[in-house]
Formats: sequence, C-alpha cells, structure tokens
Amino acid sequence: MLRIAANVSTLFRELTLTDRFQAARVAGFDGVEIQFPYSEPAANLARAAVEASIPVVLINAPVMPPTYPFGIAGHAEMRAAFRAQLPQIADYAQALGVRFVHVLAGTTPAPGDRERSETQFVENLLFAAEVLAPRGIEVLIEALNPLDAPGYLVGSLEAALAILHRCNGQIGLQFDAYHIARMGLDPVGQLAGALPHVRHVQFADEPGRHEPGTGRIHFASLVSALNTCEYAGWLSAEYLPLTVTTAGLDWLRQWRQW
Repeated sequence: MLRIAANVSTLFRELTLTDRFQAARVAGFDGVEIQFPYSEPAANLARAAVEASIPVVLINAPVMPPTYPFGIAGHAEMRAAFRAQLPQIADYAQALGVRFVHVLAGTTPAPGDRERSETQFVENLLFAAEVLAPRGIEVLIEALNPLDAPGYLVGSLEAALAILHRCNGQIGLQFDAYHIARMGLDPVGQLAGALPHVRHVQFADEPGRHEPGTGRIHFASLVSALNTCEYAGWLSAEYLPLTVTTAGLDWLRQWRQW
C-alpha cells in the first residue's frame, strides 16, 4: 500500500507548525514532510512528531531569500555558505529521523554560466552526500517548472536526469507530478523513464497547485502506475488548499479505496 504524507509547510497552515503533526495524523496521513523546518527548534518538532506518532519523511536544505529564494547549491560564489549549512541540515535531519533531504540548486546567473553552475551543483551534491549518507540520509534533487521558478538551474526532467548521471548514482530524484504537468508533460508518461532514479514523489493538481480533483492531472492513472511498478517510497501532498485543509480531503479517502 502506498504511504501518503502531508507537507505541513503547505497543509494545515491554519495551525501552528507543531500542531500540524497531530492534525495530519487525525486526517489520515501516514507521515509528514517539512519544506524548511529551521525557524522552529528541532527538538520541538521532534517532540510533536513523537506525540502524534507520525514519521517525518523529508526536509529541504535552507534557502536564502530574497537573494537566493530557490537555493544556493548551484552558485559558485555561495560554495562556502552551502557547506556551512550542512551541520544544521544534518542536525535537523537526525533529530527528526528523516531519510531524505532535498537540495535546491538556485537559478542560473546568466546563460553562459550554466556549465559552471551545474558543475558547482554536482560538487556540492556529492559533498552533501558524503556528509549525510553515513547518517542514513539520502540527498535528492527535483526539477522545478520554469513558470513558477524562472531560471531555475534544474528546469526540466532531462536536466535533472543529466545531473543525476554526473553524480554516479549517489543522488536520488524527487518527482513532483505538479511540476511535470506545469511543464506541459504527462506525469504518468514521464514517470516511466525516471523511475529508476525516483526516491520520493510529490503532487498537487495543475493548474492552481491545489487539491487533487481541482485541475487536470489524472491521479488515478498516476496511483495505478506507482502500484503497478511496486513503488515502495512515499507519495506526498504538497499543495495549497483552496480553503482549510480538512475541507478538501475527499481525494485522500478515494485514494485509500484505490
């Protein structure tokens, strides 16, 4: 059976962050993920997860808005800053018991700098893996669509797979159905080619980035494809609820029947 997680950075925002763990459990989710947990002490979040009896699956590496809202790992001038973040990332990941850390690349400074940025991204990913892998934590990357993240270094699935190839299997792929659909592609069709690299799946409907059933993604086909290939990872809801989170969870009950 697929395990379904709630991204508590986008869901249950009517509650405090620590209260969202219990809300996710009560709503029927199997786990949670957090985009950026660093504003709350790790011990508080870990306590909330234990009290709710719910695992934390994934966190992101920090970003630095407004200058670097999409991450810093692909910026050569931020090489030292990224590496300085790793102890904090490791501390949060270990305290929360997460298995995956998503590292964001950032945008390409200029078209002529792409190769330099990709090389720096690969170098930083491998360094992060060297630090985190001994702790049982895997580093992931994700393709972000160019409409929501203009200029993002990994702006297509092909770009993500090329980065993974350069990392020699040491880094995994976070596959987001919303971003793939936003690129004008069929998530189910794209999943087949990416599957050997996929470690974590996220979703929101498209357009709008709201609950399943509010857009045009055929989620029954996506869930069926994941079941058919015996995908053993997590399927995580990272959407923006149209109203309060609990008012839009009919999809979760339906997916359980599937």
